[in-house]
Order: sequence, then structure tokens, then C-alpha cells
Amino acid sequence: MKKNNRVKFQYLCPNFYKRGFTIVELLIAMTLFVVFIGISTGSFIRILRTQRLITSLMEASSNASLTLEQISREIRTGSEFNVIGENELRFLNTEGVATIYRLKDKSIEKGAGSDFDNIVYKKITADNIKINNFNIFILENDLDNRFQPRITIGLSVAVDYEQIKNITINIQTTVSSRVLGI
Repeated sequence: MKKNNRVKFQYLCPNFYKRGFTIVELLIAMTLFVVFIGISTGSFIRILRTQRLITSLMEASSNASLTLEQISREIRTGSEFNVIGENELRFLNTEGVATIYRLKDKSIEKGAGSDFDNIVYKKITADNIKINNFNIFILENDLDNRFQPRITIGLSVAVDYEQIKNITINIQTTVSSRVLGI
């Protein structure tokens, strides 16, 4: 606006440039702003917690799958399989080394040694997951040993997460050994 037009506008509406916000208007605007920010913050925090939970579940699933794959790889080339209880598998790997996979203290350990009496154990699962069940089942061969032994392994994995304690992942696989006879 030119200065001349502004003078005419001020003459027609003298209180326009002097007018401001009242206390009530400011309080209403601030209240709406605070409510909006509160809702937005709550939603953002909930999204972050869900994202952390999903990440924990993915890590647990990945670690359990990796553990099963490691066991399966050795079983495929192993021989002389024996299950002790429900939580321990003993066999000879492809190099003739005595190998044991077992559940101990909610984690899976691998033991290897020259024979089954001299075994050194090493934990193969991550610290952030807990193995609740480690079940092994060997399908017996027929009378003539024409088929390779089949071993079914099942894992029940629990995730350690802040407030959620009852999340479990169940994974099962069946592996056929390439060597004839148990």
C-alpha cells in the first residue's frame, strides 16, 4: 500500500492497527497447541517402541535361523547320530570329530572334541535371546539301511524385550544326512 492509501484506511478503521490478541484467544491457541504436541509425542513414542520390538524379533528370528542352519549343515555330513534326552544331539561330523549340540542355561552350545569324553563347549546363540525348547527327533531307518537318517530339530525362542515377556518364535527343520546309517 502506498502511504496515501494507508492514511485513508486508518481514517476509515482507526482501531485496525492497534488491535492485538486477547488473553482468552492466546490461552485457547496455546491449549490447542499443547494438546496437538502431546498427541503427536505420544504417537511418536509408541512408534519408536514398536520399531524396537520388531527389530528385536527380527534379530531373534535371524539368530535362531542361523543356529539351525549351522546345526543342519553339520548334520548333513555327519554320522552315528544319538539323542540324549530331548535336548542333546551327539554325532560324528564329516572329519570324525565328536560333536554335541545341547541346550544349557537357555542357550545352545556346541561341543567338539576327539571323543565324547573330552568335549569343549562354546555358546552359539546370542545373549539377547533365550531358547526355551530344543527338541531333537531321529527318524529310524528301515531294516536294510537304504535311506539316510532324518533328524527333526525344533526351537522355541523367547525374546528379551523391555516390557513384553511372552513373545516366542517357534522354528522347526528336518535334515537328512547324506551318510547312510545312524
